[in-house]
This record gives sequence, structure tokens and C-alpha cells, in this order.
Amino acid sequence: MAAQRRAAHATGQRGIPRAAAVAGALALFAAFLALRFPYERLLPPLLEAVRGATGAEIEVAELRLGLAWQGPRVVAKNVALRWPSNPPLAFEALSVGPAWSLAWLRGSPRFQLDLRGAAGAWSGELGRDRLAGKLDAFDVGVLPWALLGTEPPLRGRLSGVLDLEQQDGVWLGSAEVAGTSGSVELAGLPVAIPYEALTAKLDLARDGMSLPSARLEGPLVTASFAGSATAGAEAFPAWPIDLAVEIERIDPALRSYLGPLGIQLDPQGRTRVHVTGTLAAPFLSGATP
Repeated sequence: MAAQRRAAHATGQRGIPRAAAVAGALALFAAFLALRFPYERLLPPLLEAVRGATGAEIEVAELRLGLAWQGPRVVAKNVALRWPSNPPLAFEALSVGPAWSLAWLRGSPRFQLDLRGAAGAWSGELGRDRLAGKLDAFDVGVLPWALLGTEPPLRGRLSGVLDLEQQDGVWLGSAEVAGTSGSVELAGLPVAIPYEALTAKLDLARDGMSLPSARLEGPLVTASFAGSATAGAEAFPAWPIDLAVEIERIDPALRSYLGPLGIQLDPQGRTRVHVTGTLAAPFLSGATP
């Protein structure tokens, strides 16, 4: 038994330098791949994917190679997305590498992106016809709302997930977001409605978009709402809307605004509201019981 232990110990001792040699060889191989990796070739298809998915031109001030557990990645500094007649959207850092996707075989490159900057963070998959991933404390007010012909309907930072595919020029999919401080700023509202908590689920389809569920909690209003906006030949702000809103609590200062619209509240400040009209010109009325 003693001889067996000594033999096992000797084998283990020999195994340590062997494992170190293997690890060293792998490290050298990875470094060789990094030095030889043609990372500049990733940039043109990435730029094309960004243009196709967002309509933006992308500017990169500095480009270098980085290593991650997934393999070599391109690391860019001071990145800016630019749209016509819209302020640029700037990020301090961008890390990008090829995404594991069969779309490459169809001639549609997919990239795994990590974006970080003052506007917030984004991590996920990007392609000319693909946008999926996570938002982290993203400032929705700086997004290019002008391209849709509207002012930002929300102010504040949202976190959540997106899963979108573009088919025949139409984006389809879903999004789920949440925020803890901001405001809703829609035409037709007497004031911006501040919120301390906001959650919403959004589905995009060929005939428009739907809001299966959403909830807003704030100092002026606490309400839940659901509904849809129907796509048409007109611009986005002219899409017809149909929303059902259940108000659980409303500040007394806003009650005088609802009275002339025929919207009655119970003593606790609860009521139901039907919102029609368009995104640019919503019309509030009392909901049918």
C-alpha cells in the first residue's frame, strides 16, 4: 500500500508540470490567434448590420482587439450612432464578436454586442434583421424619436429585454421593460405624469402594436392599462389607439380635468377611462361599465 501511495504521489507530481505545459501551450495558441485575428474585417459587416437594424451611421474613434471566454473580440472606444436631424447617441465603449448563429450561413452576419456609456447599457445580439438582448438603465429620452415624427413619450431610464426580428421591412417581436423614476409625456395630457415605478409589456405585429399589460405608480396617478395601436398608411403619430385604463388613485388636482370629459370617480379616486384617437392626439372618455 505504501508503494502504491508513493507511485501515485510521483504520478501526481509529474502531472503538475504536464498540466502547466498544456495550459501554457493553450495560452500561447490563444495569443497567436489574437495577434493573427483579422478583427478589422468584422467592422464593415458590423457597420452594415447597424445601418440595417437602426438606420444609423456608426463612428468609431479607436479600435483594438480584446479576449473573452467566447474568443477574440473587437473593442471600440468613443462610439457614436448618428441619424439625420437627430443628436448623436454616444457610448464610451463597445465590445463585439461574432454571435453563434446559423444566420451566418445565410449571408446575414450576427454579432454579440456590449455597449456602455452615459445613455445606459445594452447587451445582446444584433443583425441587419435581428435585435435581441437586455437594456440596463437606458435613457429612453435620447433615442431617435424624431425619426418617428414624435417627441419622446417617456422620460427616464428603463431596463428590460427585447426580442425583435425584421420580416419584409417590418419589425416583429416583443419587449418587456421596467423603470423606477421618470415621467409620461403624451399629447392631450394636462401635465407630464411622473412615475416612481413603471412596468410594460409590448408586442409588435404587422398590423400594429399591442400593450397586453402595463402599470404606472406615481405621486399623481396609479393606474393599470392595456390596449393597442393600429398601423396604417399614415405616420406613426397618426396610428389609431384603443386603450383601457383603470385608475386606482389620482391626485385631487387632476380630478377637475377628468370631470368635463364625463369621467366620474368614486370617493377613493378610482375610475375607468377609455382612450381613443391617435398617438399624437389621444381622446379620453368614461369607460362603459
